[in-house]
Amino acid sequence: MNTLLRLGTVSFLNSKPLTYAIEENLIENDFELVATPPAELSVKLQNKELDLALIPVAELLRRKSYTVVPGISISSYGKVDSVILLTRGDIRDIGKVAVDKRSQSSTALLRIILEKFYNLSPGYESRRYEPGNLDREFLKGVNGGMLIGDAGLEYMYDPPEGYRVYDLGEIWTEHTGLPFVYAVFAVNEGVELGRSLDALQRSKAYGLSNLRKISELGSQKTGLSEEICYTYVSQRIKYDLGEDGIRGIIRYSELLSELGICDKITDLNIYSI
Repeated sequence: MNTLLRLGTVSFLNSKPLTYAIEENLIENDFELVATPPAELSVKLQNKELDLALIPVAELLRRKSYTVVPGISISSYGKVDSVILLTRGDIRDIGKVAVDKRSQSSTALLRIILEKFYNLSPGYESRRYEPGNLDREFLKGVNGGMLIGDAGLEYMYDPPEGYRVYDLGEIWTEHTGLPFVYAVFAVNEGVELGRSLDALQRSKAYGLSNLRKISELGSQKTGLSEEICYTYVSQRIKYDLGEDGIRGIIRYSELLSELGICDKITDLNIYSI
């Protein structure tokens, strides 16, 4: 009997095409799934409570010992729909912005957009978004707020009255000409994936062949229409990791280094058997 590998993932709709087949045991695999918010996954992976995990790319860039599962990511080229900035006025007038503490990569992306692309110096307040607290708590005392995941997807299509919506994936691609990679499967040092590497690829292939079913389930979970969910997983989110995606990660690291967040990289450390 093979030892189970502890695989960390998130419960967002965008991860389902990668993990649905594993979650439902539709393919043979040796994984024990652990689902937590992105930032917590990073901590668990760092503490070696997980063998591999779908972590924010910003966290990957801080840890030099991880390798990256080839050919798989959560990324976008242009609009992403689920990583958004709500503002009371024009983005260039933003002064203080609330950021969703669940994602370090998206917060770092927002900083790049505001500070590097628009040459702004806003204040940031890290807050936890909870359903129903958008006006009362999350956006209280600020003139903008960043939302991610299913919440971002919801407010992209139905923003609160008086707010504009900016798609951060779209802004990134407009300024760089590159995809933005939000997350990758990172493997802890010393972990041997063996046949589990193939299982990840087969799970991705199964998910991409069953996006209608995943969209239906996503609609039931989020309350969003099935068509919104389907557009999201079939058109907005990209699941490959090719040369353009790697260049996007490298460019991201360069801009983060200019902000003093991490060192820039020149290549990605890809896992190989």
